[in-house]
Amino acid sequence: MSSAITKSAWVNLYKQLQKEADKIPQYNYRAFYQRRIRDHFLANRSVSDVVQQKKLYEEGVQSLESLKRQVVFTRLYPHNKTVVEQKLGFWLNNERKYREQ
Repeated sequence: MSSAITKSAWVNLYKQLQKEADKIPQYNYRAFYQRRIRDHFLANRSVSDVVQQKKLYEEGVQSLESLKRQVVFTRLYPHNKTVVEQKLGFWLNNERKYREQ
């Protein structure tokens, strides 16, 4: 009889996926991956079939490997910052200056 995937394994996979998504330099892609990861985990949290859980877990591991390749690829080529990234960077830099005073 096969056992189900443990909760800690799911949490670990989720955290690894989110950590890899955080490494993507472009804001739009990073936000897309973060939303997609969260939405897929929430949509499948009620699955109780062990076979289906294992299939979903394997898909998650494959997605993690794919995301790692995507991170490498996006870091190879420079990009122009979007307006959101520029304003966010400006705000963060000013916040640091105020904290130092």
